[in-house]
Amino acid sequence: MQFHPTALADEGLPIKPIKARENAFLITEAVRGDGGILYNLDWERFMPLYDERAELAPRDVVARSIDDQLKKRCEKYVLLDISHKPREKILSHFPNIAAECLQYGLDITRQPIPVVPAAHYMCGGVRAGLQGETNVQGLYVAGEVACTGLHGANRLASNSLLEALVFARRAVQPSIDHMKSSSLDLSASNWWARPVVPNSPGSNVMDNVSRKTREVRRELQSIMWKYVGIVRSTTRLETAEGEISELEAQWEKCLFEEGWEQTMVGLEACEMRNLFCCAKLVVSSALARHESRGLHYTIDFPHVEESKRLPTVILPSLVNNNTWSSRQLHKQVIF
Repeated sequence: MQFHPTALADEGLPIKPIKARENAFLITEAVRGDGGILYNLDWERFMPLYDERAELAPRDVVARSIDDQLKKRCEKYVLLDISHKPREKILSHFPNIAAECLQYGLDITRQPIPVVPAAHYMCGGVRAGLQGETNVQGLYVAGEVACTGLHGANRLASNSLLEALVFARRAVQPSIDHMKSSSLDLSASNWWARPVVPNSPGSNVMDNVSRKTREVRRELQSIMWKYVGIVRSTTRLETAEGEISELEAQWEKCLFEEGWEQTMVGLEACEMRNLFCCAKLVVSSALARHESRGLHYTIDFPHVEESKRLPTVILPSLVNNNTWSSRQLHKQVIF
């Protein structure tokens, strides 16, 4: 998981948003590239202490540096200042950022922008070949869901653009050819129980399940941010592993007590299962890599080990299969 170093921090705005943001508003790296300087709340410039490239260091370095400042100083955000540049230049280069900040009483031509790191982009996913193909016939992947190797251990704007354009284009013709050459075998669908929508959307069951699932989703996000964030450790990762399993079991127990069955489908429940799946895969991958490389930084193995350059590949058999979600995952991957 890549962390963007400079998302707008609500806590530092003159006028707080009425509702907490569902998604972070990202302050583009171009602000730093254009001369923006990072300060802590005592107006001390700190990036030169961490890297000779200062504000122009890669995203992962800047994100870890900000994270270190926040933890050492027990503060909630740092300041990104571009106000020393001409007003006209700021407004012409960053009109969207200026407009967003102005909604909350902040004039970026005169005041610093409060920023904090935020989860940004997945690097790695379903293992893909040169045409975006996977080991499931007919399934092609590109972008955040894929592990193509183009990112390596990090993500820059250039290689993510390359991946999106090149692999999306490469995957199109093989997928068309596959559709034209294959005949639909409906017999395979008989291996699976038919999914059913439980009751009507306004029923108490759906309302209770939706409410509980939203609570669990926020709790899972909190666990991942707290224990599997920018700087990791084996102890914190193992803590996350245990808490995720416990939370998933509690959620499933709640669902089944409400009368939910494994063949039932609902958007929030399906998304929640996927989130548990992804969370466990991220933690398993992090625990399996005994070095720090690119986006993955752990205090227990702080150095790069060239012998470990190969990607970490987690197979279904290596994932805990004690839960309903994991059992479903295992069956689908093997199929």
